[in-house]
Amino acid sequence: MKNFNYNLIKMLHSKLDDLWRIEKFYLRDAKKSKSKSCEKLFKEMQKDLKKEVGLLRAEIARHLSHKKFD
Repeated sequence: MKNFNYNLIKMLHSKLDDLWRIEKFYLRDAKKSKSKSCEKLFKEMQKDLKKEVGLLRAEIARHLSHKKFD
């Protein structure tokens, strides 16, 4: 696999892992602690990560469609 494709996959994996942790644990913990500022922070990060995941997926799809994913 070419290094630039590996980088895309690695970044996608990292972003998806962060997003999963925010949705599975961090938001729940912030709500339990009644920390509105933490809850707001994690919701904003969740929004940003979803956008970044979409950008990475689109770039990977572009590489696949141009047969540059090897």
